[in-house]
Amino acid sequence: MEIGQRQEVFLASLLLALGTGIIAGRIWELSAGVIVVPLLTAVGMSFYGALRLRKWTWLAAVSAFFLLGILRFAAADELPVSDISYFAGETVKVEGVLKEEPRLTQDEQGGQKQRYLLAVTQVSIDRQQVQKASGGLYVYARQANAPEVQIGDRISVSGKVRIPRGYQNPGQLNTQMLLKSQGITATLSAGKQGIGVEHVDGSNFTRRLAAVRRHYREQMEKVMPKTEAAAIFAMLFGGYDGLSPALVESFTLVGLVHILSVSGSHISLLAAVMAGLGGLLRLPKAVTALLVTGLIFIYSLLAGAVPPVIRSAIMGSLAFAALALDRERDARRILLLTGLAMLLISPLLLFHISFQLSFMATAGLLYLAPIWQKYFLEHGCRQFAAAGLSITLAAQLAALPILAWYFNQLSLASLVANIVVLPLVELLIVLGLFSGVLAFVFPLAGGIFFAGGSLLLGIVTELTVKIAALPASSVWIPSLNAGWSLLYYAVLSLFLLTGEQRECLRKFLQARKKQLGIGMLSILVFIVSWQMVRPGELQVHFIDVGQGDAALVITPHGRAFMFDCGGTRDRNFAVGAKVDVPYLLHLGVRHLDAVFLSHAHEDHAAGCGDIMKKIPVDQVITADEGLADYARSMGWGDNEPLLRKFHTARQGEKMTVDGVTVEVLFAPPLQAGDNKTGNEASNVYRVSYGQASFLFTGDLTKDKESQLLAEGINPASTVLKVGHHGSDTSSSEEFLQAAAPQFAVICVGADNSFGHPKKSVLARLQARGIQILRTDKQGAVKFCTDGRKMRVETYTEKGI
Repeated sequence: MEIGQRQEVFLASLLLALGTGIIAGRIWELSAGVIVVPLLTAVGMSFYGALRLRKWTWLAAVSAFFLLGILRFAAADELPVSDISYFAGETVKVEGVLKEEPRLTQDEQGGQKQRYLLAVTQVSIDRQQVQKASGGLYVYARQANAPEVQIGDRISVSGKVRIPRGYQNPGQLNTQMLLKSQGITATLSAGKQGIGVEHVDGSNFTRRLAAVRRHYREQMEKVMPKTEAAAIFAMLFGGYDGLSPALVESFTLVGLVHILSVSGSHISLLAAVMAGLGGLLRLPKAVTALLVTGLIFIYSLLAGAVPPVIRSAIMGSLAFAALALDRERDARRILLLTGLAMLLISPLLLFHISFQLSFMATAGLLYLAPIWQKYFLEHGCRQFAAAGLSITLAAQLAALPILAWYFNQLSLASLVANIVVLPLVELLIVLGLFSGVLAFVFPLAGGIFFAGGSLLLGIVTELTVKIAALPASSVWIPSLNAGWSLLYYAVLSLFLLTGEQRECLRKFLQARKKQLGIGMLSILVFIVSWQMVRPGELQVHFIDVGQGDAALVITPHGRAFMFDCGGTRDRNFAVGAKVDVPYLLHLGVRHLDAVFLSHAHEDHAAGCGDIMKKIPVDQVITADEGLADYARSMGWGDNEPLLRKFHTARQGEKMTVDGVTVEVLFAPPLQAGDNKTGNEASNVYRVSYGQASFLFTGDLTKDKESQLLAEGINPASTVLKVGHHGSDTSSSEEFLQAAAPQFAVICVGADNSFGHPKKSVLARLQARGIQILRTDKQGAVKFCTDGRKMRVETYTEKGI
């Protein structure tokens, strides 16, 4: 590459190298000292090459940014010794400053829940050893009457510090990394005593901004129901508090869910409105660009100035300013420079879905949308439709690998929604912002306009629900790994070629079509041959569902079964819909031949109900507790039609699919004297393939283990799913001796209140030389076997 030529390609290569370095730093976990010398060497070579106008300068610069990415990740990932996360597992008293307005929600029982974000200032253990501390801390509380607090107040609270942790499964958001990128490194649940508040006088800038947002919310709630006020408030300033789950799902299906969080679309809308006003007033382009940037800055402050908003504002304002000044190529360079600057300052942003989607969508709008808009216009499409179609296609296709990895869903309805619904939503946002300003001066007039917004919201909601209900409104798309993603973007980049470049490419392919044809045929033959000769493998996935059990079995030819589905006892979090279903779709499982439930407790069975609402399930095999118990566990009524698919297991039953045998090894009927906890009813299932076998025991108690052995049943297995999450009520010495597993998997929630797994159980497993795998430590656990050899992969080791 010549010096000074192809600046966009050069900047893009630097950005790609920096991002690759950040990922490498996370995988390799190298210390900063190892990187400094090669980094300084690469930087020195870059300067030398630039001064001497060497062609290899770009390679030296790319190498320098790759090494810089590793160094920046190492620096950002290492927290200061005063950070609150170093107190994880300790019961402490924390003091800090409230950084944002509390998030207030209700559970299904109507109880009040609060979430506070503190900038920690000090920590004390046992009311002694008071010491300075730092870091961001989420505090969760359940107080019937939450105290009035303002940003800047001092908060004190006692409880156990925990590291934030989501569900560690492939394709799901890394909660710990997401929060860490925002400076939040720990969580704490307040006890019944709640939080203490020391009010701090004064009216700082953040309080004034919070007051403006409260003004909007209060004015809306005067003229419309709270649910409608919550929806419009979310469209104006972001957030999901108070929103109907059905509305959120409809917006997701039609590709408009980004409207419910402040994103580049809000920035673009405000920029377009201000640019339109500038055009009407015939203002100079420089003045219009300045007004646009100023409006975006003010709006980002009102929206809370949280990192995703700031990122969208920076990208949007810089890119729009360049476009307003007819500097489209500059807008692209600005986007690349902005991405470089953001990742250099905060490398953990690379792992934040907001940054990923915002950057790729903006890139699509700048690089692809103009090309496709021109194409649509040249083929007779109206300006309005051409703009809507090109923007939708550009944003979605540019972000497709990210959408595929996290959601496995592409919204076809978004093409209709962006033409029909999006203009109404944009009008609603502009009307809402204007109404709030008007209400400051003329409250009555502002209320009238807000009421008009409420009517418009009703139209938007109705249209969104109708479009979401259209056949094939969204389609499943497979997850793309790094290799397929690079290939996808290579193909997508062909749209960016000039006419001359396309002609050169055509001539190149024409001249070498014979060699290319032979090469592609050879690759195809190799892939087909490899697939034919390699032995079929059984996959068994133990999914991280927190304090619960869930396992997925995939046969060598792709048939799928589940053994328990997880769930929560209070059903405040839909494990089936938000953990199990995404996991299944991520692996391409869109149909289950059967679900085998060990018993009816919510942490084993509740998720099944959500799965059946989303994915076809042929049958559900249960323990001998009766349909009513399962219906209650899943939150269903006794007349739910899906209950017709439920059948009680019979001991000794077997089914064989693709050479994989599933047998009901033990199905105890509940006796009159049994303690009706449900654990005594646990069925035991065994999955066998060749010489490999997997034993699923649910919450089987020691008494029932003894009964199983007394009946002459042999529980021998290669892999044992440890009973009752590692509780000492299960896994007796006699049972472990009879099962004689090589591996033991404990499905358990991190920092659970039950103290699972018990040390005594771990000791019994270790004494027998059994390899222990835990979902709270290693996340999802995957076994692959051809019936003889066994391969184990875990999420934390990045094997899956």
